[in-house]
Amino acid sequence: MNQISPAPVDVCLDHAGFIVRDLDATCNLMAQLGFTQTVRAEHTRTNEQGLLVSAGSAQRSIMLGNGYIEVMQITDPLAGHQLALAPTARFGLHVVAFGTSDAVACQQQCVHNGVAAGPVLYWARQVNEEGLRGLAQFAYFGSAWKPHDPSYLCWVEQRTPELLRSPALLRHDNRALGLAELHYRGPRRQALPWIERLLAAGMRLACERGSGVELSLPNACMQIDFDEGDNALLPSALVFDLSDCAWLRARCAELGLQVRDQADGGFDLDLVQQLGMHCIFQPARGPAQ
Repeated sequence: MNQISPAPVDVCLDHAGFIVRDLDATCNLMAQLGFTQTVRAEHTRTNEQGLLVSAGSAQRSIMLGNGYIEVMQITDPLAGHQLALAPTARFGLHVVAFGTSDAVACQQQCVHNGVAAGPVLYWARQVNEEGLRGLAQFAYFGSAWKPHDPSYLCWVEQRTPELLRSPALLRHDNRALGLAELHYRGPRRQALPWIERLLAAGMRLACERGSGVELSLPNACMQIDFDEGDNALLPSALVFDLSDCAWLRARCAELGLQVRDQADGGFDLDLVQQLGMHCIFQPARGPAQ
């Protein structure tokens, strides 16, 4: 893969997005695991006539000091949402969103890099949280996507960042601080084109080995493991940084959830049935943010 050398795109990890069957049930599970969440909000978009219309999805978010998790349900498959067909393939992690300070300039750069990028779109959602009130607005664009792709790649300019995080939203009972890593696993023949797409999107090659590749962003990394026993390349795990793993370990025991200990003092929680993947909770490597 040494021949891959895309032009740089200045991006970071903005968020990872799940598409779930039942938004309320999934968010209830996340609350039991100690995650504070935003209130339910309906997505809206600006149509070609400049009118604000439904985007066909509802969401709640888990805001973190580094990145965040969006949990989304397709509420109207006919409203024109880009990912309306995702549930026909699977539920689970479907979105990797890169952050940019200028969606228009980033879209032009991505097209220059060979990314099949769509137009910049303008969406919004109402914010009604403790200490935060208003209309959160964002500009974003996505790349070409099919329901069975490993994930949908998009780039987001948060136009009202002051409405994203409040101290109350960043306080999690489980001591979560940030989203550190995303893991994918699947056959090498499917992983190599995916890696090329990620490099063109703005990620950097951090480590290459026989069993896989690690890509990086300024605030997170992505691990892609080659496994010829899998039929498809899919998201396999999210890694969270916690200031202390003790509370969540005890909560998992209360809920009857089995965990697998990690060498660094963290643990792996199998949520394949609920979220389509594992969640790995690790002690933060640096001072709490």
